[in-house]
Amino acid sequence: MNKMKFLSMLVLTLIASRPAVAQKTLLAVFAHPDDERIVAPLLSRYARAGHNVYLVVATDGAKGVTAHARIPAGDSLAAIRVHETNCAARELGIRPPIMLAHPDAGLASFSVLGKLRSDVERVIEELRPAAILTFGPDGGTGHPDHRLVGDVVTEIVQALPGDIPLYYPGLPAERMADAPAARPAVRATAERHLNVRVSYTPEDFDKAVRSYICHASQYTEEQARANMRYVQHGFRGAVHLRAWNGGKARTDLFE
Repeated sequence: MNKMKFLSMLVLTLIASRPAVAQKTLLAVFAHPDDERIVAPLLSRYARAGHNVYLVVATDGAKGVTAHARIPAGDSLAAIRVHETNCAARELGIRPPIMLAHPDAGLASFSVLGKLRSDVERVIEELRPAAILTFGPDGGTGHPDHRLVGDVVTEIVQALPGDIPLYYPGLPAERMADAPAARPAVRATAERHLNVRVSYTPEDFDKAVRSYICHASQYTEEQARANMRYVQHGFRGAVHLRAWNGGKARTDLFE
């Protein structure tokens, strides 16, 4: 056996003998198509590592009218946003998105909130995630839909008999003081509260940018890139989060 053939066989043997990564499920629950930008590099990171990553979108986004796209509110825009979210999921390498299609800007009623709660409960029961991401009390940009989705997810998690780690992403206030312009801007959180910091690679961030560009009904490519530079200013190589119920500092959502 020649030396090159021996080395090739040795490498294959070592790869085969490595312990397989235990596959887990990460669930991100947000209000609108495009809200995932705040955690997009993490979604890419965990999908790349071989985990099952799912994005749940609560509303249909049918009221997201923009001047550049000139698409009227309603079913046509909702259909386009489904297409855009599927595009974003493919760019991130995650599972096809779960679109709940509740009314955009219309979650604030007992009836709709009850249906949203039932839908999210069903998804959690079916997927049995090892960790969940959603909006904290600030709602990211402060949008009422964001706040309500975060409230519903938190209500469900705190009532479960077992403990599922639930995280709220945020941008450190100390870093965002000199951040480049973005629209919409994210409400910052004091860095001391964001003790969960999960790193990602440049490849993950590139995928996040490409996924955000998919939301062309909402942003021109120039606007999308500017918004991602804004969050990157706060990230600096690691997405910052906090566990909903406190806890120790960590660098992995599955710890």
